[in-house]
Amino acid sequence: AALRRTDVILEVGPGTGNLTVKMLEKVKKVIACEIDPRLVGELQKRVQGTCLANKLEIKVGDILKTDLPFFDACVANLPYNCTNAIKKISSPFVFKLLLHRPFFRCAILMFQREFALRLVAKPGTKLYCRLSINTQLLARVDHLMKVGKNNFRPPPKVESSVVRIEPKNPPPPINFQEWDGLVRIAFVRKNKTLSAAFKSSAVEQLLDHNYRIHCSLHNTV
Repeated sequence: AALRRTDVILEVGPGTGNLTVKMLEKVKKVIACEIDPRLVGELQKRVQGTCLANKLEIKVGDILKTDLPFFDACVANLPYNCTNAIKKISSPFVFKLLLHRPFFRCAILMFQREFALRLVAKPGTKLYCRLSINTQLLARVDHLMKVGKNNFRPPPKVESSVVRIEPKNPPPPINFQEWDGLVRIAFVRKNKTLSAAFKSSAVEQLLDHNYRIHCSLHNTV
């Protein structure tokens, strides 16, 4: 993360604070977002009475429902010990980060390995998907290292990877919501041709509906 003394760091899911304490020693401030009140109590207890306490701000709640504060870098080990957690947390959080303003310098994040490999997948490979396209459109993504499950106690069921995400500044001049809608249709069934995907009745109805809205907004017939 190349932490600096002047940095404000966003950490998601600090747990009992192992990583938090290491960062507090190196930076100006750590904003730790934790959903579990019991872990919040453990983290507060850990820094209580030390010089680190004044550098720690704890936000309690679901990070996906919380407005992100200003920060220079994000360093986090997100919960991902099941496929459901990936769908609910990992992917939405990545895009919440990438669409956040003002821009931050970088994010160093640990994910389940398959998810991490999708982030960096190249066109033509098996793992290349909507997530790959959208992430690489908005940021430079690098796979930094593998982390085996035996590095954790208790060991999770999955292997992990650490990735570095650096937002593109300035961002590409597109409406991301419109772009994502296009990519979503293109990847709804990867084995279909694009023409077949766009000829389905559901997609035709959606396009017609969106076009009517576009015409009404621009006063065209």
